[in-house]
Amino acid sequence: MEDLRIGVIGLGLRANLAVAAHRPGHGSVVAAVADTDEAVRARVPERFEGARAVADHRTLLDDPGIEAVIVATPDGTHEAIARAALSAGKPTYLEKPLGITVEQCNAILRAGYESGTWLYVGHNMRHMGVVRLMRDLIARGDIGEPKTVWVRHFVSYGGDYYFKDWHADRRRTTGLLLQKAAHAIDVVH
Repeated sequence: MEDLRIGVIGLGLRANLAVAAHRPGHGSVVAAVADTDEAVRARVPERFEGARAVADHRTLLDDPGIEAVIVATPDGTHEAIARAALSAGKPTYLEKPLGITVEQCNAILRAGYESGTWLYVGHNMRHMGVVRLMRDLIARGDIGEPKTVWVRHFVSYGGDYYFKDWHADRRRTTGLLLQKAAHAIDVVH
């Protein structure tokens, strides 16, 4: 079996997604990275042997050797990039959220439907080992019947830190309720 050749769009704070997907000889390999930061592009060959780096995501999407993409860019860019990837017929993993408005979400879903291309929106904490273990403990009755649930979510280095980058611009994100509380809601569910 040949490895699925993945293109990664955005290799900044969410680079761990690309690292996890890069499993040469075990099903998937990061074959190309698109990032606007020249310093990030310069490190691509040492991080992902044989991968090429480009500045423009459209170059990556035009590459017939790229079979799927991971979109890990700031939230406000998701719509345009995801629509382009889906329209190019590339199965797309989109790091949450899908979009920052209902209209953006609808446009992405429409592009996936019209192209017949797979779309996966990720980072559901329900898949994390610790959360699955908690669920199993509750399901087995090991702790009795829960009467209430309290979720405490720590935001990187604190909320103040969180709003010193692109998250501070309301045109580019949805704020902490969707950004971080979405995880808490998913865990409670």
